[in-house]
Amino acid sequence: MLTTTAGWMGEVEVVEVEFDAQAVSYEALLEHAIAGDCAIRVFTRSGEQQDLAWEFIGSRALRSDAPIRVVEDQKYYLGRTPMKYLPMTETQATRINANVKDAQRWLSPRQLRQLQDLKRNPQQRPVLIDVPLGSR
Repeated sequence: MLTTTAGWMGEVEVVEVEFDAQAVSYEALLEHAIAGDCAIRVFTRSGEQQDLAWEFIGSRALRSDAPIRVVEDQKYYLGRTPMKYLPMTETQATRINANVKDAQRWLSPRQLRQLQDLKRNPQQRPVLIDVPLGSR
């Protein structure tokens, strides 16, 4: 996967996935989305994607070339937790933002200790979301 972008298509919240088809197949992405209960609706960008998605989820697959309305705050959910003060990689931040309830799965033992300290000592600290690790 190269990038994900949160946004809206009409009244539906979506995540647009840009991926390298040489590294991961569209079918594998669909299987992963279904396993994670994230394939409530799938907007496809080509006839081939539409055919595959239809096989997996039927009428919940919809063909569309419309651009998404990009959400300004791509780390919305993470930014509303104490974890916004933790140094983390972009991949960690993206994964945690997608499921803050399962955040501990993506944090290192050191980050977990820092999070406990944040909860015990809630003081003003700099928000570290989207700050590169080397510049902290």
